[in-house]
Amino acid sequence: MAQEKREAILRATLEIISEHGFHDAPMSKIAESAGVGAGTIYRYFDDKETLINELFLELKQDLSAAMLAGISEDDTLEEQFRKVWRSTFDYCIHHPCEMSFIEQFHNSPFLTSETEAATMEHLAPIMAVIQSGVEQGRLKPLSFETLTAFTTNAAFALAKRHISGAQVLEQSELELAIGASWDAIRQI
Repeated sequence: MAQEKREAILRATLEIISEHGFHDAPMSKIAESAGVGAGTIYRYFDDKETLINELFLELKQDLSAAMLAGISEDDTLEEQFRKVWRSTFDYCIHHPCEMSFIEQFHNSPFLTSETEAATMEHLAPIMAVIQSGVEQGRLKPLSFETLTAFTTNAAFALAKRHISGAQVLEQSELELAIGASWDAIRQI
């Protein structure tokens, strides 16, 4: 029962913030949407910042797991890249609230140094692949953050356009987009 209440609070927080933003998500609105009393939230989370950071960490863990699904050590660097890019895009398409929350969170004042460090732990396998590619001279010698701007950030941006209907991406165009992202970061 306690885990169900915690999950209901997290889900309500995700939905409200995805739709209305951080500042229009008071604890009273979250509690009402979750079907719990306002005081119940504080049994699970110290404050709104803690709630938001814990939700972000759970979502980043889910996203990281999705990104790594299907990756094999036997895959070439390019194959791994293509799978991560496509998995990121697919996650965003199937989880638009989560994508919206993650994106808003990255641009908010709520990110703590502890949350940032924990996020990097979730991304460690991807960072290791990228670092290995840079060390082997297969990828451009850019920072992890810069390389992801050309990769997963591109997948996020195209997924947003696809979800909104601004651009319907067929399989062939997606493959070209993945190839363009690969070309942007690989050493020629």
